[in-house]
Amino acid sequence: MHISSLRPGMRRGPLHQLRILASCIALAFVFALTPTTRAQSVDSLIVRGKHILREGIRLSDRDAMYAARATFERAMADTGLSAWAHYYIALTDYRIANMLLAKENQDRASQHLKEAVTHLETAIRIDPKAAEAHALLSSVYGRQISLNAIKGMFLGPKAGNALKKAVQLAPDNPRVVLSVAMSDFNTPEMWGGSKERALAGFQRATELFSFEKPTDPILPTWGHSETYAWLGLAYLERDERDSARAAIKKALEIDPHNGWVNYVLMPKLAQEE
Repeated sequence: MHISSLRPGMRRGPLHQLRILASCIALAFVFALTPTTRAQSVDSLIVRGKHILREGIRLSDRDAMYAARATFERAMADTGLSAWAHYYIALTDYRIANMLLAKENQDRASQHLKEAVTHLETAIRIDPKAAEAHALLSSVYGRQISLNAIKGMFLGPKAGNALKKAVQLAPDNPRVVLSVAMSDFNTPEMWGGSKERALAGFQRATELFSFEKPTDPILPTWGHSETYAWLGLAYLERDERDSARAAIKKALEIDPHNGWVNYVLMPKLAQEE
């Protein structure tokens, strides 16, 4: 409202003018909150959630991981980045499930895996070309099959289709290549698995990770240390202990707090020796 529009009997002192100016500034601030500004805010939530999740995994802190999940849930409000929000919620559920399984809490782990599937399916509906979501969905299906082999009859084809789609969309994405290698490693040969193919896949994934330099902070960056851990496990399966030791050492150089390496693979290597 312009000052000249005031009624003749209305006071126009300095205090009143300041109030009008304050109202104008407030309105200007509201209009300044464009979709781009809001997206940047959601972008920050995802980046913050990634950091909390990484620390939760590093410290084996489930509370921190749940805090990361809650942060990603807040990011679902922005339609422009909601696919990524659902992806990271699913990734968090996948990580929590793995932690629960290490503590032999299969029922709660199964629930988190189920929720991970729901969020990944939502992410894919929003963005059918989300290769990262297709690859992670395949891994989640694989984890569900590992808990109940009977589910392999109907989840196996779903896992294969999700992985096939991921490869079509991003054949050189290191997490996609890692997912393919994990599937080859864990699938029995009679169902199409191959330890040899898995080893080659892990090796290729390590090369792709070495060149990965994401320019967008919301993009996934996980998997480098894990790939060397899987490579070490693949070498152990072949009884190639020197190569296994080198791969496991590299995994710890990338992430000294990799719990799987420190508390599972290192003792396994020591036992083998």
